[in-house]
Amino acid sequence: MADSRQNSNFIAITIPLFVVIMLSFAFYSNSQADQYDPKLDNLFVLLRDANNKITASQMERKIWAIWQQAPNDTAFQIMRRAQAAMNKRDFKSSIRLLDKLVTQAPNFAEAWNQRAIALYLVADYDASLRDIDQTLALEPRHFGAMAGRGQVYLRLNEHKLALQAFQAALEWNPWMENVQSYVFRIRKHIRSLPKPI
Repeated sequence: MADSRQNSNFIAITIPLFVVIMLSFAFYSNSQADQYDPKLDNLFVLLRDANNKITASQMERKIWAIWQQAPNDTAFQIMRRAQAAMNKRDFKSSIRLLDKLVTQAPNFAEAWNQRAIALYLVADYDASLRDIDQTLALEPRHFGAMAGRGQVYLRLNEHKLALQAFQAALEWNPWMENVQSYVFRIRKHIRSLPKPI
């Protein structure tokens, strides 16, 4: 079992990254929903090929804006209420609303991702991982969900699995500085571990 003191540096920046992902983008209602928008393919090319941080940030925000377009007005209203509850740190209410949302709109990837965040914040890590898996089944390019998976694995002291998750996120969005920091720290941590006899 890993020494908890060795893990503390990772954990200290875990919740802020989740909160940034959770709070930085507004939700919208759109009949052409989320991860199915054909504009995403080109946006991912532009994100990958961006030659500066400003351009990359613009592309990233456009991707998130599309992901967070609710498929209908009912889904939009539920998501807005769930996010308001999460912003107030009323995670249980947020989870109840997101339970309803993933039932009503099971193909809305961001609903699963937001519930994964809420479940993480109440330390239900197994359930959070299941929702991350569902998010990625619906949107395999969801670098936010991949980064979230890495954070869950850090909580579980599964550093090699966390590293794999963060590296996967960077393959789709190489501009995430917090994730780059995680990769650097985890590699340094793994190198410091005693070699097996």
